[in-house]
Amino acid sequence: VHLGRAVRPVRMPEVLASALPEKPVLSSDGREIGVVHGLTMDVRTGSLDALIVKTDRTDIDALETTDDGHLRVPAKMIRGMNDQVIVTLSD
Repeated sequence: VHLGRAVRPVRMPEVLASALPEKPVLSSDGREIGVVHGLTMDVRTGSLDALIVKTDRTDIDALETTDDGHLRVPAKMIRGMNDQVIVTLSD
């Protein structure tokens, strides 16, 4: 029996990959995280796998880091994308 609230996947608007670099990334509670540096794609489906975020923050434990110190933000954590990218740092 599942007693928790059902979570619906967020439908993201189509965004050109070329529009993402240097776009600000903020947490859903308004904290600045960094800027989009790049992205990774699922080669089988062509869907977004993760955003690579350039940051100088060292206090974000909820995310993996790349070898060069950027944050890896899985697509499932993205909550919105417009002039900035909004992500949730907890499930």
